[in-house]
Parts: sequence; C-alpha cells; structure tokens
Amino acid sequence: MRYWSVIFLLVISLGKTNSQSVETFTLDEIIALAQAESPRMKLAEIRKSNAYWSNQLFLSNYKPQIDLNARLPELNRSIQPVIQPDGSTVFRERSQMSNSLQLSLSQPITSTGTTIYASTSVSRLDLFRTNVIDRSVDYQIDPIFVGFVQPLFAYNNLKWDKRIRPMEYEVAKAQFSEEKETIANIAVNHFFQLLNAQTDLISALARKEVADDLYKLGENRFSVGNIAETDLLQLEMDVMRANADIARATLDKQNANEDLRNFLGILEDIEFDLSLDLSIPDIEMDVDFALAHARQHRSQIMDLQAQILTAEANVDRAKAETGINGELSGSFGLTGFGSDLGTAYSSLVDREVVTLRLSVPIADWGRAKSQYEISKSNLELVKMNNELQKVNFENEIKIAIKSFNLVAENVNVAKLSYQASQKRYDLTMKRYKIGKVDITQLNLADREQEAQRQNYVLAVNRFWQAYYDIRALTLYDFINDRSLVTEDEDK
Repeated sequence: MRYWSVIFLLVISLGKTNSQSVETFTLDEIIALAQAESPRMKLAEIRKSNAYWSNQLFLSNYKPQIDLNARLPELNRSIQPVIQPDGSTVFRERSQMSNSLQLSLSQPITSTGTTIYASTSVSRLDLFRTNVIDRSVDYQIDPIFVGFVQPLFAYNNLKWDKRIRPMEYEVAKAQFSEEKETIANIAVNHFFQLLNAQTDLISALARKEVADDLYKLGENRFSVGNIAETDLLQLEMDVMRANADIARATLDKQNANEDLRNFLGILEDIEFDLSLDLSIPDIEMDVDFALAHARQHRSQIMDLQAQILTAEANVDRAKAETGINGELSGSFGLTGFGSDLGTAYSSLVDREVVTLRLSVPIADWGRAKSQYEISKSNLELVKMNNELQKVNFENEIKIAIKSFNLVAENVNVAKLSYQASQKRYDLTMKRYKIGKVDITQLNLADREQEAQRQNYVLAVNRFWQAYYDIRALTLYDFINDRSLVTEDEDK
C-alpha cells in the first residue's frame, strides 16, 4: 500500500502543470520515491544493466560457438604473372569465380584451456574460357574436419576468469543494493532539511502571533504606566525579530523544497508538505548477525576476495612466463575433389595435421624471475591490506551500532527536555500576563523552548540518519527484519 500511495501521489504531482501543487509525503514515501524515480537511481539501474550484459558476454565465452562462413561469389578477371616450370614468369589472362561455404563448431574446455573444433565445408571453382584454357568446374569438399589446440605450460585465462569475473558481477550487484541505500540516506537528509525549514516557519509564525498579542498588551500597559518605555521597545523589537525569522524561514523552506524536488527528478512545480511522527521505533540490533550479513553481501568484502584472486592469477601468469611455453595442435578429417560433387565424395582421402610449437627462453637477464617475485610480493601485500580493511570494516559496523544506541537514548532525552521547556514557557507566559515576570524572562523561556524543539527534531534526524547508515553498511532492514540485497531480475 505504501508503494501504491507513492505512485498515486507522483501521478498527481505530474498532472499539475499550471500552478504549484501541494502534496503530503511521509519519510517512507519520500525514500520509496527516491529509490524508484530519482535520476541517481536511474543511473544505478543503467550501471546494473551494463554489468548484467557484460556478465552475459563473459558467460558466452564458455559456450559452443557456431559460425557459418560463406563466400558467394568471388569473381576474378585479370592479368596476372604466372611462374613457369623453368622458373621464368609470364603474364596470363585469368577469368574465374569461386564459391565456398563452411559451417564450424568450437568449444573451449575450461580446466585445461583446450579448444576443440569441428567443421564441414564445400568449395567450387569455375574457370572461364580464355585464349589458353577451356571452361572447367572443380569441387573441393571437407565433409568432416575435427581438431584441437592445446596450450602447453601456459597461463589458463579461461580458468582464472571463470573464478574472478562472476565475483566481479556479484560486486556490481551488491553495489547496486548499496547505492539504493545511499539514495535512501540522501533522501533522509533532504527530508529533514525541508522538514526543519517547515517547522521553523511554523514556529516563526506562531512566535509572530504571540509577539503581536504581547505588543498590544504592552501598549495598553504602557498607556496606564504599568511598564516602562524600554519594555515596550523590547516588545516592538520582538515583533520585528519575528518578521525577520519568518522571512528567513520562508526562504530556507523554498530552497529546501527545490533541493528535494531536484533530487527526486520531478520537473513539475510541486510543494512538499512533509509529515513525520517524531516517535521512534524500538530497534534491537545483534552485532554478530549484522557482521555476518555484511560479510556475505557487502561489495567491499566481495571486492577484497576478487583482489586476492586477481593477485593469485597474476602470480600464475608470471610463473607460466618464466619457463618453456608452447602449443600442441592437431586435426583430422576427410577431403576430396573432382569435377562434380559425386566425384568429389567418391574420392575422399585422409587429411591429418599435427603441430608442436615450443618457445624456450635462453637468456632474459632475470626479467621473468623478477616479474614472478614482484607478483608474489603483490599477492602478500594484497592479503595484508585486505585483512586490515576487513578489520576496519567490521569496526565501522560495531561503532555505528553503538552510536545508534546512544542516538536513540538522546532522542528520549531531547523529547523530555522539549516537553519541560514547553511547560516552562507556558508558566512564564501566564506569569508575564499577570505581571509577575518581565519581558526578558519571557524571551529567555521562548528561546529555550525553540532551542529544545530544534534539538528534538535534530535528535530524531540523527536517529534516522544513523539507522539508514547501518542499513547501508549491513544491507539489512532491522525494522522489518529483511535483507536489502537486490535479487536478480529477468532481462
């Protein structure tokens, strides 16, 4: 129901074009709207989509590749040099057309880095009549041709990529979930910035009304000599100060309203009327559970694991480059040729090719060994750095949860302080009206009440800010007891 209400309110806001519309939103609705429609969310969705399709492209490297190659036709009519049996060269007229068709299938084998393939092909060559030859047609066929290519002592890129690239995709998905929570965090900031401006304006208007009433009361008392002229001037200054407060609060409200509208990506002129229940929920956070969930789902932890795998792959690559390198390839098939397809198929012969290629370093003056030692040192450096980052990451979560508990206690203290300041102001106002206290004491009580009100709202702001900080750190919603990890969606 919350999300449907957000969509309904958004539709209403988009329908207002000629004049500014006023719509009421709660904190949850602003967050939901930001996570659904904000420009920053759209960018995050594009990045996630790019990561998805990049992963699909990577996965295709491990699947069979089927290709059809055709040359239909290749026509050549020219004068070309032709080498004669005695070694001399003469120019001859050439007029021919060739056509070929090949269907091939290849499949990599991850564990060994081998590539196996199979193909079938047919070619036709037409020689047109010239002044030296008659017209002729020839066919060449390879009905079946299979082979393999096996790297020797080489770095297996397929094996390491299959371990690293899926983890990089998991990092990208986790970063999308974290970006959603970052957007929620920013939405909380904008929400309270505007809420503070709205409550400041309401408070300023209320103080202006009180200041006007007190000034009228002061004029009556001054006319009968019950107060001094300085007290009346003080009341007049309070009225002017209230007017200035209203002007400043109005400007702050307009600026905060525009900041929120721009953040949400709403182009229409809309005024947000924010609503917030200042009471806070009672939340219990288990530190061990929070750490376990964060270790499993945060992109930072996954990225550290990917860094170690990448460093290990670099060590393996450097090790492979220090010694003998080579490649073994082989193929077997049947081939035939003739003036027609029947003749070509009836005269099939074997076709075998085996090749062994070796590359042996003789002297590189320690270049390969140095590269290998550097990669080993980098691996140790990455491992040590990762351990430090894991400790810092876990300490950050522990400190955040401890700070959250203190912030929650501060909200209760701020609430009681605000209630006490309200009572004090009410009592001081009553005593002022009957002449028991002067205007200075009343102003002090008023300022104290306003300060405690702002402290109370600020404490609530810090509570929700701390809560959404922990949500971003752990990717867990402790209020609704659910994970915030975004599941894969069908593309």
